[in-house]
Amino acid sequence: MAVDEYGIPASGTVANCSQTPLLIEDLETEAFPAGKAYDANGLLGMLKEAEIATGAAF
Repeated sequence: MAVDEYGIPASGTVANCSQTPLLIEDLETEAFPAGKAYDANGLLGMLKEAEIATGAAF
């Protein structure tokens, strides 16, 4: 979840999946459990390239 400087969740009219690559760019993780809202080819390609498991069944 992205939050502002006060810890309040960020919201708006931009799709979350389009902003996710910016948020996880330097994140060190092995898995990205997300729902269908994050099923975007660009994001999935980035996660695959980084060898990060996706989906409910890792």
